[in-house]
Amino acid sequence: MKGCGLCWTPAELELLDGDPALVPDNVVWQFAWEVEDHFEPDEYELAWRRLAPRVLDLLERDPDSRLTQGLTWANLPAWPEDERTALRARLTEIIIRTSHGPELSELVQAAAQMDEDLTPWLRVVDGLPDAAVAELAHKWSYDFLSGGTPCDGGWLRWDEPARPILSWLLTPVLRDRLSGMDNEVAQYAVTQIDALG
Repeated sequence: MKGCGLCWTPAELELLDGDPALVPDNVVWQFAWEVEDHFEPDEYELAWRRLAPRVLDLLERDPDSRLTQGLTWANLPAWPEDERTALRARLTEIIIRTSHGPELSELVQAAAQMDEDLTPWLRVVDGLPDAAVAELAHKWSYDFLSGGTPCDGGWLRWDEPARPILSWLLTPVLRDRLSGMDNEVAQYAVTQIDALG
């Protein structure tokens, strides 16, 4: 694989071009964080297709939305449909399996890199347990009320990435769901959402 000789050793580039199982975690991480213009475009796409399962392993162990930023440059729409479907399924599984954890927002944002849009991933959030939805609604509404957005400091590079989150927070369906929860976090979220409206 051809790549920036200042950032990558010949041995690392050779690893990236070979069996994904043999690539050390730190090299997978470095690849995922690297900007795309440090590689040939066609090789970059193929490397992402090979390494995507490894990147998702890292994402699940240590959620970081920057790990998936390369999906926006890896010509994802041209990937075979079965690979895109598998990627979406795995990201969905990770979100569902780890929905009880504190990094749920980071994981949802990481998944959104696949579509360059949070909207499809908010539908996944809607299917999560009440406690997870309440935590996200509380966190995200607080971010907006504090003068920022849930996406500030993240790696979502398209225009107004947080707009779908604000729309989601202001839906009557979410407010009704939160209002029906016997959960202090949910009630704080309702108060904050009302202040946003």
